[in-house]
Amino acid sequence: MFFSSRIRLKDLAQLCYRLSTATGAGIEDRKVWRDEASRGSRSQQRKLSHVADELARGHSIVDALRETGKFFPPLFRQMVEVGEMSGRLDRTYSRLTTHYERTLKVRRDFYGRLAWPMLQLAMALMVVGLLIWIMGIIPSSTGPNGEPFDMLGFGLIGTRGLVIYANILIVSGIVLLLLIQAFRRGVGWTRSLQRAIVHVPMIGAAFKTLALSRFTWALQLVLDTPMDLRRALPLAFEATGNGYYAEQGPGVAQRIEQGMSLHAALAATGVIPRDLLDSIAVGEESGRLVETMERQSAEYQERAGVAISILAQAAGYLIWILVAGLIIMLIFRIFSSYIATINSLL
Repeated sequence: MFFSSRIRLKDLAQLCYRLSTATGAGIEDRKVWRDEASRGSRSQQRKLSHVADELARGHSIVDALRETGKFFPPLFRQMVEVGEMSGRLDRTYSRLTTHYERTLKVRRDFYGRLAWPMLQLAMALMVVGLLIWIMGIIPSSTGPNGEPFDMLGFGLIGTRGLVIYANILIVSGIVLLLLIQAFRRGVGWTRSLQRAIVHVPMIGAAFKTLALSRFTWALQLVLDTPMDLRRALPLAFEATGNGYYAEQGPGVAQRIEQGMSLHAALAATGVIPRDLLDSIAVGEESGRLVETMERQSAEYQERAGVAISILAQAAGYLIWILVAGLIIMLIFRIFSSYIATINSLL
């Protein structure tokens, strides 16, 4: 569901770290999850308390997590299942901690680079609101018939106009947040838009790099477990968070089931770059695929940093264009209103 509760990325990274530490120390799973049920937000406490209750009834961690719905991401649930089956839960939690901390760092870097352009946009919008309010209180701002002088030409004047303007901004902000949330959750209609974005020059290449950095990391993570490739590959593709790549998972799993090699199955998708395919082929032939993917993951993590810079720069330019357009529009509005007032007086 679109509005169903989900654990925040920061909380998930911290949870994985504590689970890794406690499980590695030999603490019983029921006690570990019961202790975690007292931390975090109310929704998180309810979900973790439910997991602890299921464990107390004798159920496995996998079954307990399944009862929480989509509160935890698929990668977390699948990796916990593999860790429980292999008896290496502490190592699984540790690697998930690294994965989510890296994802969190990428997100912070992106938001940090957008802070200054967003501040400029906020200041420009505040100036517009200030002008609307001032036009309603300055006595000299009356037109030839005694009505308030509409300097901006929006029909918004004084306190009433400022309230309407603020409501427009609030509604626009809510719509924007809903769109961002839809992209993060992979709502159906956003998948086609994600596929279109990856074909945009420069920006599309940056989105591909970010997706491949998540793919290589998730792939080396699942390859280092006894998980079946037919389950592991769709999971790695889903971890990209991009519909353009996520939809390739079932097809790759089907090719693996038909007897194709990993390299050939991935090459058939047409979405994996040649240099990565060559590395996978060498790793597969040499029997050192996990080590190969670890090197590729580190390389794509470096590329992801460059991709974040490109996306943040493009978003910054877009915001600056909006600010410049707003300022230019205000200048023309004020000038045209001034000319119209002069003509009416003449």
